[in-house]
Amino acid sequence: MNVVSADPPLRLLPFERYYPGAFVGVFGALRSGKTLMACRLGLVLARSLGLDLVSNIPVLGARRVTTLDDLAALRGAVLVWDEVQVSLDSREWASEAARCLTRDMILWGKRGVICVYTSPSFATVDVRLRRLTQYVYVTAGRFRRSGVDYAVYRWHEHPYADDALVERYRFALRLDAWYGVYDTLYGAAPGDTLAILPAPASALAPARRRG
Repeated sequence: MNVVSADPPLRLLPFERYYPGAFVGVFGALRSGKTLMACRLGLVLARSLGLDLVSNIPVLGARRVTTLDDLAALRGAVLVWDEVQVSLDSREWASEAARCLTRDMILWGKRGVICVYTSPSFATVDVRLRRLTQYVYVTAGRFRRSGVDYAVYRWHEHPYADDALVERYRFALRLDAWYGVYDTLYGAAPGDTLAILPAPASALAPARRRG
């Protein structure tokens, strides 16, 4: 395992070579820095590759996605999907629309889509998404040096889609360089939701013909 230090903002580390079709998971406990890492990746990848940035949470410069139709329509985009288990564990994902979407995920490379998602644990991610995931970050603690806070991450490859992660690097990210990139309080207010679900049916039922 190699030890490297984080590059400045808006630059990727040498091993972060992601292109359309990549599925990247970021895992860790609540408030451990997993969403911050996902937003960093999304922002830098979108800018460096000339792709749109979309997310299910408020992220700087990102368009919001809230429904399965939004995901099915993605083209040329980096998707930051926070707390993916909130959507995949929902009963609505048993719908035919959801099954079609998970089949479509294998086509995201041809559609120019990179997926960066977060969840507490790799082992509990829906198997459909887990099998597609090639790269994994795991939060590994924090430290302070000279009054500056850093989060530590372990970077793994998932080369054979068999749930066996191969750790390659460990590095630290300076946190204050990325504050303000996303709304850290999203989810606290009533009505805030992380779930991406089927679009609601029209409230107006079709009129019946009489006679």
